Parts: sequence; structure tokens; C-alpha cells
Amino acid sequence: MIRISVPAAARDVIDTLRGAGFSAYLVGGCVRDSILGRVPNDWDVATDALPAQMKEVFSSFRTIDTGIRHGTVTVLSDGEPIEVTTFRVDGDYSDGRHPDKVSFTPSLEEDLKRRDFTVNAMAYSPDTGLVDLFSGREHLREKIIECVGAPDERFGEDGLRVLRAIRFASCLDFTVGDATADAVRRLFRLLDRVSEERIYQELSKLLTGPAAGRIMKEFAPVIARVTDVAENAVEKAADLIGKTDPDHLTRLSMLFTLGGLTPEQAGEKTARLKTSRADREAVRYACRAAAEPLPGAAPAMRRLLGAVGPATVRRAAQIRAALGDPSAADAARLADAITERGDPTRVSDLAVRGGEIMEATGADGREVGAILDELLFLVTEEKIENEREALLCAAIKIKTG
Repeated sequence: MIRISVPAAARDVIDTLRGAGFSAYLVGGCVRDSILGRVPNDWDVATDALPAQMKEVFSSFRTIDTGIRHGTVTVLSDGEPIEVTTFRVDGDYSDGRHPDKVSFTPSLEEDLKRRDFTVNAMAYSPDTGLVDLFSGREHLREKIIECVGAPDERFGEDGLRVLRAIRFASCLDFTVGDATADAVRRLFRLLDRVSEERIYQELSKLLTGPAAGRIMKEFAPVIARVTDVAENAVEKAADLIGKTDPDHLTRLSMLFTLGGLTPEQAGEKTARLKTSRADREAVRYACRAAAEPLPGAAPAMRRLLGAVGPATVRRAAQIRAALGDPSAADAARLADAITERGDPTRVSDLAVRGGEIMEATGADGREVGAILDELLFLVTEEKIENEREALLCAAIKIKTG
């Protein structure tokens, strides 16, 4: 019998439920990852206890009503959050994304039947072992992603599962089973019902997976649909993506660059994906920096680092290297050296502050800003040292003309 090492916090939750006369099983990703020898990110428990009964059972614990209408309560066990959910059956999905209603059931089997993929539809109890009703463990051994039951039904319930199927294949380095792959190719337009934010979350994970290139090539129409990039650009990116670090912003920027998007268009598309402002700017800057060879001289590289930051320069260098620019590696080394030395690249790096310049020169606030910009230029061009006295002397000269 397979044995999973269950952390004390999750075991305490299971034992508490069982001690109160209820069944309790670990379910979903924690079971899958444990069988694969991975460390789960979180531990989820399913039980036949109803939400009100759970609240009573865990009255001595701190609990959070995470989704109590849908049967989920988060129990803080030894400070660790454990999600506990009542076995349930989902109703119709009229919006193609969420069940219209949820019904609770005493049956573990009914609960597992509603789940998306066989590798996610296993349950485990430390006392009774693994419950695998849909060949999930076999599919883990075979490295296959298959839907629970009919793929058309699972995807019709929730269009995001179309993208999740290939995301799991990318991240686990699995293949997508024939029936499920056929449904992905036929039904990927169901993603039009899904919020851009949820699409971006799945796409970001897919792009960083060890099999990202292979999966992108196999399902290029799906990637093209969610990124508004031509299929041939997706296929080109698929061939090159392994030459970059598994960073979703680098790989998304390369995809947009190969798709012919301008930096502004890339930024707009990333914004439509409901990303953070930081992610939008990172993609826009990376696409702009990758549009032409990176500086080979230290002064110009310092200015670029000051404008977009080391992470963006690193992404741009990787994109250009993947596209065959022989100078990209040298540019990356130059950027790393400047960053490691701590060379000034921004006004905030200067060894003098605005107040000191105002006192030494009598300049007003607007003039101080212009003086600082000029001092930074002189320092990055190696015309003066980044030392307080040298900077103040230079500031006086700038003020007096």
C-alpha cells in the first residue's frame, strides 16, 4: 500500500475529523505531488462533515470561512492553513465557468467524479491508503494528462480546464492523452468565456514548465488564441524558449517580439491579461530593449540599466541570444559586471542629495532636478567620480554655466 508522509498540521485535521466520527481524506494536488515525490505547496482535506459540523468539530481551532457556501472552511492547525471541504456534487455550469449550485454528498466517489483530471482525482487517508477510482496513479506512471470521464463534459463545465490541461502537461513534462488532446483542439474557444486574469495565471505557469516548448508547438492554436499572436510566431517561440530561463516574463516578451508586437502593443496586451503594473512594464521594457542590439560600452549600458533595471536587461539579452545575436552574451556579462560593482545608474545612486546641491548652489527645486540628471550623465560617462565633493563642485559649475 502506498504511503504518503503527511505533515503534522494536516494529520491533526484528519485525526480530529475522524475522532468526531467523520471520514477525512487528503485530495487533489497534494496527493498527486506526493506520489510524484514532490513537496506539495498545500494540503487539502475532503470530508463528509457538513460546514456547520466542521465549525463545531474545529471549535477549538481558529477557522476562516473561506468558501463556506461551497463547503470550504480553512482550519489553522499549528499555524498552518488547511482547507477542509465537504464532499460535493456540482450543478450545471450555465456560464461555462462556475457551477450554478453545489450540493453536498456523503460520497467520496461522487466528489472525485466532478474533478478535472485523473491525476487530480485521487484521495488518500493515512489509515485506509490511496483511493484511485479513475486510474490517476497509472496515468502518473505513464505521464499522461486525461480528463475524468468525458473531456467534452469536463471542458464544457469550465473552459479554463482547456488551458489547465496543457499547463499541467508543460509543468509536469507529461503528454496530453489522445481523447483530452482532441477535445483541447476542438474546444479551446471555450476560453473566450474565461477571465483574462485566470488565463494569465495559467499561461504564466505553462510558459515556465520544462515541456513548455513542446506543449506550445503541439497546441499552438490555443496559445495563439490567448495571446493574440500568430500561430507561426508561437511555433518559432516554441523552438527557442528552451534557450531562456524559465521566467514567464522573459518568455512572454519573446513570444510578443516574435509576433511582431511593438513594445506598446505588448504592454497593452499584457494589460488586457489583467497583470500587475510591474509585469506590464517589465514586458514592455523587455520588448523595447530586445528590439535592437544591447550596448557594448559601459556608459551606454549604465544608462540602459538606469532606465529599465537589471532584470529587464537580462531578459532582453536572453531574447536576443535566443534570436541569434552573437553580441548578446557579452552585453549580459557587461550588465552583470556593472550591477555587481554597484556602478551608479540612477540619480538615487549618486553620493550627493538634492538638499546638498540646493544649499551649495542656491538652485531651486526644478533646477536641482536638472543638475542631478546632468551629474548622473557625467558619472555614467566616467567624466567625474561619484564622490560628494567632486559632485558638488560639478554642480556649482553647472549652475553658474
